[in-house]
Amino acid sequence: MFIQLLAGTAIIILCVINHAICLELLLRRLKQSGPKWDLRLPKLGHIFIMIFVVLGLFMAHTIEAWMWAIFFYFAGEHPTMSEAVYFSTVTFTTLGYGDITLSEEWRLTGALQAVSGIMLFGWSTAFLVNVRAMFWRKHGLIHSPPHMDEEHQP
Repeated sequence: MFIQLLAGTAIIILCVINHAICLELLLRRLKQSGPKWDLRLPKLGHIFIMIFVVLGLFMAHTIEAWMWAIFFYFAGEHPTMSEAVYFSTVTFTTLGYGDITLSEEWRLTGALQAVSGIMLFGWSTAFLVNVRAMFWRKHGLIHSPPHMDEEHQP
């Protein structure tokens, strides 16, 4: 059990590092390109920005599912990389069909992958909501909370 926890924790750390880097790169690109899209297409630019962000998040999650798949493949849990990627994706998204399972030797790592998937999808959702709110605020569709508004400062 200790080896499963150790291996799972190591992969979770790698996934968190990947996620942080991907979100940082997305944010930097968004700050750089977002205003240009807003100027070119004032009514629809935000849609292209959201497509870019969603595809970037999808890429981050794909890389993370592959990290787990590579581990499962080299641990001998799946005979083909295709099966390992399928199992990893189903587990990472917490869909969990159950048509492919892990041996008792690595079963706990599957649960750890599901937990990491939940957390990383939550992080992505928070990022996506913040990006959306940033553009809504910019276009006056929602207002900043009073404590953030300079007019309401004492």
